[in-house]
Amino acid sequence: MTRHPAATWSLGLLGCLPAAWAAPPTPDTVQTLEPVVITGTRTEHRVSDSPVDVQLITDTDIRRSGARDVAELLEREGGVYVSRQAGRGTRIEMQGLASEHVLILINGQRVIGRINGAIDLTRLRVAQIQRIEIVKGPSSALYGSDALGGVINIITREPETGGVASVRVDDRHQGDLFAFGGWRGEQLGTTITAGYSRLRTYDLDADSAGEDGVDGVSRYASGTLDWQATERASLGLYGAYSLDDTQRLDGGTGGSRYDTIKRIEEARLQLTPRLRLGGHTDLRVDLGYQRYFDQYLQIQQNGDDHTDEQTLDQIGQLGLQIDHLSGRHLITVGLEHQIETLEADRLEGDGERDRQALFLQDDLALFDGVLTLVPGLRYDRDSLFGDQWSPKLAARMDVTQHWLLRLGYGHGYRAPDFKQLLLRFENTAVGYRVDGNPDLLPERSRGLNIGSTWLPSPSTSLALTAYHNRVDDLIELVLVEPGPPTIYSYRNVARARLTGADVQAQWRPWPSLQVRAGYGYLHSEDRDTGESLSGRPRHRANLALYLDRHRYALGLRGAWTSTRRFQVDVDSGGPPTAAGTAAAYTLLDARVEWRTWAPLHLATGIKNLFDEGDSRFLPIPPRTVYLELRRDF
Repeated sequence: MTRHPAATWSLGLLGCLPAAWAAPPTPDTVQTLEPVVITGTRTEHRVSDSPVDVQLITDTDIRRSGARDVAELLEREGGVYVSRQAGRGTRIEMQGLASEHVLILINGQRVIGRINGAIDLTRLRVAQIQRIEIVKGPSSALYGSDALGGVINIITREPETGGVASVRVDDRHQGDLFAFGGWRGEQLGTTITAGYSRLRTYDLDADSAGEDGVDGVSRYASGTLDWQATERASLGLYGAYSLDDTQRLDGGTGGSRYDTIKRIEEARLQLTPRLRLGGHTDLRVDLGYQRYFDQYLQIQQNGDDHTDEQTLDQIGQLGLQIDHLSGRHLITVGLEHQIETLEADRLEGDGERDRQALFLQDDLALFDGVLTLVPGLRYDRDSLFGDQWSPKLAARMDVTQHWLLRLGYGHGYRAPDFKQLLLRFENTAVGYRVDGNPDLLPERSRGLNIGSTWLPSPSTSLALTAYHNRVDDLIELVLVEPGPPTIYSYRNVARARLTGADVQAQWRPWPSLQVRAGYGYLHSEDRDTGESLSGRPRHRANLALYLDRHRYALGLRGAWTSTRRFQVDVDSGGPPTAAGTAAAYTLLDARVEWRTWAPLHLATGIKNLFDEGDSRFLPIPPRTVYLELRRDF
């Protein structure tokens, strides 16, 4: 096994900067350089050498998908499950654990702005992304709170000389404009990215009073600067800004209608100095700041009822990581400090918390790399609930040249968010109130993952993973007083058991054709009631076919999801959602790209080929045909 200490600056975990959008690979241009992943251990490993199983979505995968945002991209992928809620954004689940238990990172730093516990992945545009790394299972030993179910690390582009401009339109009168430019010199590299999107609403139920989609515009821009000052010292700078203005028609009680207007403004800044200390020690410092502003305005048509709410979430992050290579040991030591504040009209007072953390990991290679052990331990101090210890152990054994085994065990936790601690919201129209609970404890999990990968040839792979997670002190909304008004509050009352398996296969019968297929099984159980957890599908399958020739490319990708049973959900963002059973559905996309006039590329595609969707349980855009024109520089 080749050791990859974290000193290779262009791929450092927290200092990753955007990479140029290169032309898609063809049989004549495919390179044999194996991708490097970093999220599983916070240090570099080739995908084939990683002791922790990391699901990698490359820039080529992103381009082939035709997806506009991260939610659309992951909906058709295996190993993860994306659900949508009308007017409440998207939610992602991993190994049966809900969105609030999945940590979302951009370039290694946590993303803020959760709505009802979830990061809305439609906020994150794929045009700025180089790759996505997904680690499943409890990961709090490296990343702290919120990583019960796993981590999704979105890595933006790195500086490289070149550029691209693209325009896309579709039959729903939506459009996207995107431009990227980069330059790389001997010591200095820089990138600039900008984009604009026009969104149109849609209505899946003509008999309902409201709409399922939003109408509006989205603007975003980002830039990077990477300076290699000396052979031992470098500096990375990353900044991003986005502004979304949307509106939609919502239905209320008694047939009333509301105009709902939202503005979301985000800013992100990251500074990353990196220094090599001697021949075997590397130091990386990360300074980060994020600001998330959400303005929500709802006005009743032909009535006097209205709501005007504002939310401001800010976080400052300081991280220090030292990696030291000593013989068979790659030692990683890290310190973190975070300060987060939240100002919201629904909170009783402003929320403020600070966190400090210390983590230690040893990446140990034994028996000439046949066996790799990675123990780790993290200590977190949270100003709102106290101390938390999170251990982990990962192991990898190369049984033969073509067969390897992985094992991972870890503890995870999630600290109560500000809404659960401080919320006070009353919906007089529906007749209920939701109160926060300042005495909540963190949610805790223990998880075991066992995996096997078989590589019979360079063109074929088969991976099987089985997992078991137990979660305690789950925070749920419970009935406190029957009313009127009905009063709900948060309590640590629930326990869950999640057991499942996932199998993924890849086959490349010849260089220009690739086939991917997978299947996932999940058994979820509320340990107190014995019932399945709400909204979890028991079965899920995925399939992708790609034919990549010199002058053209064809792609077909999709996912099938089995029936799901939903329980009544009382949410502070609107009236209670109804219980019921959602039918199985299949999402399928097709895409054709022509390169005859390179560097000019023309593509057309169909999203949601079977026109799936319903306003209750699957509020996704209907079948859409698009046309895309791209020019590489």
